Amino acid sequence: MNKFLLLAIACMLGATACSQALREPTDAQLGALLRVENADPADANAALDGLAIECLRAWSQDKDLQKDLPVRTAGEDGRKACRARLDGWIADAGRNPDKFSFADVSAPETVRRAVELQRARRTAAMAAAKQEAAIPTNPLSRPMAAAQPEDLAFQSREAENAVQEAETLCQQTQGAARAPGANPRLVLYAKFCERNAGGMRKTMEGMVKSGNASALKGMVKNANIKSNAAREVLALPPVKG
Repeated sequence: MNKFLLLAIACMLGATACSQALREPTDAQLGALLRVENADPADANAALDGLAIECLRAWSQDKDLQKDLPVRTAGEDGRKACRARLDGWIADAGRNPDKFSFADVSAPETVRRAVELQRARRTAAMAAAKQEAAIPTNPLSRPMAAAQPEDLAFQSREAENAVQEAETLCQQTQGAARAPGANPRLVLYAKFCERNAGGMRKTMEGMVKSGNASALKGMVKNANIKSNAAREVLALPPVKG
């Protein structure tokens, strides 16, 4: 019996041999797949999407990686929602030209590398922003406008992550509000989310187009407030019948 047939049988039986079939993406391939939605595909140092990496942690079947996951990905509804989003990215040839599977990128060692890559890129972006801010602003030595593109790119990434988190949590409140005995405060907040769906993102996109970095900072704060409010109502106990 040849080795390929043996491997297939082992996989069907759930043996560890099937893990040998997994492919391991490079850092560059991980970065292309997991970059934030508004990033330039040509940017080799684009920020990685926080929700996508949380999703991979949630699906990794690794207890250490699954520790301290936020509400938006710790629950079954959140896992399903983020998996559907990631499946769309995996099917996108622009993000995943080498056709890695979900099993490939959710393997524990690959997820750990994604977490480290996200941390490294965040650290590099913050260091670059601090260095840019520390350069003297004397117009004879450096035009002040030179700092704007970098600051705008950084704030755009921060705003995208914050808005995305708020949107995901809003979706979770709407799902939880449909459950029997849902807390009235949760139901009320879910209705607020439904009425305002998409509004925050449209506002953010307008700020990016106009190059308003300071307004994007305010958008991050606003999105974080909404995320915290959603977490609060999601944690409320159901009403006993």
